[in-house]
Amino acid sequence: MSAVATEPLYPPTGEPASVNARRNRLGLWMCIASDITGSVALWISYLYLWSLNVNNGWAPPKNSFAPAWPFWAIFGGALVSTVLIWAAYKRLAAGHRGAFLGLATLGSLLILATFVADIVQLSTFPFGPGDGAYASVTFWMVLVVAFHLSLLSFLTLGITLRTRAGRITPENPSHARFVAMYMTWVTVSILIGAILTTALTTSSGTGGPAFGTFTSQGS
Repeated sequence: MSAVATEPLYPPTGEPASVNARRNRLGLWMCIASDITGSVALWISYLYLWSLNVNNGWAPPKNSFAPAWPFWAIFGGALVSTVLIWAAYKRLAAGHRGAFLGLATLGSLLILATFVADIVQLSTFPFGPGDGAYASVTFWMVLVVAFHLSLLSFLTLGITLRTRAGRITPENPSHARFVAMYMTWVTVSILIGAILTTALTTSSGTGGPAFGTFTSQGS
């Protein structure tokens, strides 16, 4: 009997689980690549605006930059959640379904708490989104983190419930692994954002090129 014939089947399609996992893994990498392009665009925007300080419009009023510690607290929550989901996946792959459920539940609750913390951070900034270039790009970066965390809350809850329902099993744990892989990318992106928004605040620019300023001229 061939190896393919003896491996578990993926119930919705009836194909070997490895075939389904391989196709899903390709889709996940494509999603991560797409996600990276948007994140890189935000990071480049932050660096560009910070380095040039165009028309001296970088800093918010009274240099009221966002406190640094919430960025790192949110990164810490995402990091610990990711570690928990990876540990849960490894326990499931080893056949320990109960250990997976315990670890995945903890990871799901922690990522939800991290999402709430991100929303609190967003609502308590000492500036508005229109108060300079720093304020605008920082709002966008934190909004993207909120989107990522809300998606991770959904995904971690999903693999927990699907495992409890018998849809994800020790014989076919690939979906749990894919969630852990995506969480790893999100955690890395949060880390890069935290570095930018806490290490690069006061601009080293001296006014930048004076574009974007218009003067009326007589006919």
